[in-house]
Amino acid sequence: METQSIARRILLQRMQRYTDLGPALGSLGKACFRVESSRLRVAYATVSAGRAGDVVDTVQRYARPRHKEVQWQVVPARPGEEELPAALLARGFAQTENLLLMAHRGHIRAPLAASVVVKSITTWQEIWQYEYGSRQAFYDDPHPVHALVNQRASERWHEIERDWCNYYAAWLDGKPVGGGYISLYEDVPTIMGLYTAPEARRRGVATALLARAIADTITARNDVCCLYVEHGNPAERLYRHLGFFPLLDTQTYVWLAAP
Repeated sequence: METQSIARRILLQRMQRYTDLGPALGSLGKACFRVESSRLRVAYATVSAGRAGDVVDTVQRYARPRHKEVQWQVVPARPGEEELPAALLARGFAQTENLLLMAHRGHIRAPLAASVVVKSITTWQEIWQYEYGSRQAFYDDPHPVHALVNQRASERWHEIERDWCNYYAAWLDGKPVGGGYISLYEDVPTIMGLYTAPEARRRGVATALLARAIADTITARNDVCCLYVEHGNPAERLYRHLGFFPLLDTQTYVWLAAP
């Protein structure tokens, strides 16, 4: 029952990000929408039994003349979403993410490597270095384009200035080797962007980052945090070892309207 309560809290806080109007679904069901310049995001739908295909058709008819990509997030365990994965694939959507939502209660109880130092990011140069390393790790890009790094680093610096997130950098032998951040504005804080440089893996970097982020964020009143991990990512084994427990799957599907 406790895990179900945590999952509901996390889904509710993410649902609140979808506040825009979208296509009227009428008796077919309901869904949450977020409209962006070239993309329509759909999530947390509740579809009448046997009508998933009709709901997807309605959304595609809405997006096509507006030349919008549709990005559809599905939580198959939610009532009303069970039939959506098959309906989306049948109508030309491609699955781009298959994530596991995990949660952790309390502090990390694990030995920390003395050689790893975790620092809170407080300067522009530090957030720029975080973004550079993040792009190397997540995009397998050894030499990220500086213009892209500058743009995303500016967005992250904006989050720091407004106390929306805490960012961290991990150092090993005097070199930056990883980073991550945690939200401060959510009911259940979310750990995101966790990465370790290839040459520093299996040396306790991720554990140290998680331990510091959680210690700085949880309180006696709210001692739960969460994260998402891609199914098949070896990091899932580490998270389970550190006490994270699985809650539910979240899948993302994308459809591009024909020009």
